[in-house]
Parts: sequence; structure tokens; C-alpha cells
Amino acid sequence: MALTYCNPLPLPDYPRGMATLPQGADMGGWIGLRRRDFRETADPSVLYHDGRWYLYPSCAMAYVSEDFVTWRHHRIEPENPGYAPTILHHAGGFYLTACGAPLYRADHPLGPFREVGRFRKPDGSGMDSWADPMLFADDDGRAYAYWGIGQPGILGAELDPHDLSHLVTEPRILFRHNPEHWWERFGESNEDPVNNYNEGPWMLKHGGRYYLTYATPGTQWRTYCMAASVAESPLGPFRPQPRHPILFDNHGLVAGPGQGCIVRGPGETLWAFYTCLVRNRHIFERRIGMDPAGFDADGNLVVPGGASEIPGWAPGTRPRPETGNDAGLLPVTIDKPFRASSETDGRDAAYALDNSMRTWWLPAEDDPCPWLEVDLHAAFVVSAARIIWQDEGLDYAAGILPGPFRYRLEARLGDGTPWTTACDRSDSREDLLIDYRTFPEVRADAVRITVVGWPPGIRPAMVGLTVFGRPG
Repeated sequence: MALTYCNPLPLPDYPRGMATLPQGADMGGWIGLRRRDFRETADPSVLYHDGRWYLYPSCAMAYVSEDFVTWRHHRIEPENPGYAPTILHHAGGFYLTACGAPLYRADHPLGPFREVGRFRKPDGSGMDSWADPMLFADDDGRAYAYWGIGQPGILGAELDPHDLSHLVTEPRILFRHNPEHWWERFGESNEDPVNNYNEGPWMLKHGGRYYLTYATPGTQWRTYCMAASVAESPLGPFRPQPRHPILFDNHGLVAGPGQGCIVRGPGETLWAFYTCLVRNRHIFERRIGMDPAGFDADGNLVVPGGASEIPGWAPGTRPRPETGNDAGLLPVTIDKPFRASSETDGRDAAYALDNSMRTWWLPAEDDPCPWLEVDLHAAFVVSAARIIWQDEGLDYAAGILPGPFRYRLEARLGDGTPWTTACDRSDSREDLLIDYRTFPEVRADAVRITVVGWPPGIRPAMVGLTVFGRPG
């Protein structure tokens, strides 16, 4: 079948959460007083260059994709300059910065990057803050920066195009939190009109207009979303676009689609990359998704399909993916009857089938080869699967480190018939917390996954097993 992708994106080598590092911020009080290891990546900034996507997320850079489905991890220096990195191709160079970081420059998207210097105001003094920055170059060669988290608002300034670390205009507040905007109100139900984290600005120019997207009201909420303001010039005045927010989903597996970017892709298509929520071990435990974006007839920036959870056609396979990108495959395993080799109290096998990132199946500790069999209740032609893992027991200080989960996915049609291997990952050496696989179509009314290997010291917890197919 043609290439498809599925959210959350299967990025290899997910990095350690920064809050677990010795120099990390201790925010454990949000979900408990004990600091626990977790893995995160978020806040994607993506560059389309020479037919490839280069993805720079928080915590570990960078990822590269040539087919826009499979991602390879390339360690660069600086590997982790800070949260919310941003990348800009300008005047023959590639410029990188992040929260509280200096400006770096390289001749190639993967470096080597060399420090240019700290950002300075027009009088040469240092910046009061440099949070969630974004660098933008206009068609006329002029350059701009946008930044801000919470108060006082989203800021912007023009940069010296020959020295991007130097502001040539004073920082200007482009817009503040507006409590009349329900999507900006803090909390899981947007219940708090006073508090807010407008953050993660991203600039996109289209049709002579400037669309400044931002994330709000906080990365820990399922109400985290992406909105946009519009202006006729790079520094405003900005007004909220009539259609808002542009990306909002507060339920299901891919929830809280917030801070990210809107970038060009193959065939002049437009794609939204965004942060999505996990929040099991820490409020910053997050993943990344992507979906087609575009403009409606009134010029509003939109992500019409929202944050997708089912396979979509790969970038480059549809000339206008924003008009419909569903690959025609439905989840056939959600909340279906099952049998399992074992369970741990409170971590039932049903949790692998409930379409939630907040629960997981944990086989018994002495189960040498855990398996989960699902009755599909009808015959389907299946051809893809997404397995999401939780590395239970992760402890970097104790030397219990991430690694590959190995498994075999089988299918059968009819009780008593032999199982047929649909996807064999029993020899995998890839560290994938999210593993999305396509395979030749097979007709089945039952599927079974058998876990045959996992990292030493880790227990093979399964957040989700989702098999995709069509009636047949």
C-alpha cells in the first residue's frame, strides 16, 4: 500500500525529560512529590530543505525524514540548547536558538553549529527574557524575532539581517492574554480567566498576510491548543483571525495539540506539527504529531482534520491533503474482547485497548513472554498497527536505560485456524516508544501480539495496541 503515517509520530530515541536531570526544574508537585524518570519531546520546529524535513524538538536534536514518514535521529551540537528550539534558513546559513539560549549558526541543517552570541537590544544591553523564540525572514530579506510565555504577552522585534543576534527595534508586545478568548483561559475546562500561558509563537506569511500562531493556555492541559492572530505587517497590529482556535482536541489518544509550527512540505503542501499530551510521569511528558493545514475561502489558517489518530496519507502522496487525508483505515481493536497471558493489579490488559495515553497494560513480572489476543468480532482486512509503550522502571541513575521493545503481531481468520505473522519486530534494534507499522493486507477476525524482548530492567508496559483495517 502507499505510504501512510499515524500520530503520535514514531520518533526513535526519545530523550530523557529535562526535569529529571540534575539541572532540571523540579515540577513534581504537579503530580506528586517524587521525582520520576520519564521521556519527552515537544515544541517542534521543522525546516523543509533539499527535499527533506529537519525536525528540531525540545530535549534532543535533530530528526530527519526523506519520505516524510520514517524519521532518523541525528545527534548534533548543541544537542539540547533548551526548550522550544527554532531554526531559520537565512542568507545562506542555518540559525538556531531556544529558550534562554544564544544564537548558533551552521552551513548545514545538522551543523556543526557555532555560537554567534547572545541576543541584544538596540542599545547593546541583554534581553530581559528569551522564552519560546521564533526567527522569521521575510521576502524582502528583513528578519524578525517573536517570543514569550505567559506575561506580559507575545513579543516581537526586527533583527539586523546581517547579525540576527542584534535587535534593531525595541521589543514590542504584539498581543496579551484576552480572557474573552475562551481557548486562552487556564485549566482542563478553560475555567480560569485570570491565569494563562500564551506561548510558542510561530510566524507564517501567506497571501501578503502575516499569521502569528501561538499555543495556549498551558502544555499540561487537554485544552492546550494552537490559535492564530493576523496582521498586514510582521509586527502588527495583530487581530485574532475569525476562525479560532485552529487546532483543538481535548479527547482521545492525541489530545492537547499545542505548541509547534506550520511549515511547507512536498508539493507546496502545508503541515502543522504540534505537541500532544501524555502527562503520566510529569506534566512535561509529551509527544509530537502532524497533520495537513491550509486556508479556507475567507483566508483563515485551518487544520481542518484536527489532530488525527488514524492513518493518513504520507506527505507528497496527495496534491491537496487538507481536503481529505484519511487513508481509509479504521481502528478495529478499541475496547474489543481480549485474552492476555497475565496482568498486574491495576494495570489490566484492557488498558492496552482503551484508546488512552493515561493507562497501560503491565504483564506480571514473572511473565517471560507476554501476549495479548483480541477478538475483532467480525472479519476485517488489516494492514497497519500502532504500538505505544511505557518503559516501566526507567531509572537512568541506576543504569536502567531505554532500548528496543521486540514483538510479533499475528492474525487469524476463524477459531482453530493457524496464526499468520503479519508483522515481525522480534529482531528490532530500534528504541521506539511509538511504533507504527504497515504490512501486507491480511483478512482476520482476531489478532495477537506477543512481546518477545525488552530492555534489561524495564518492564514491557503497553499503553496501546491499535490495529487498523477495513471491513472485509
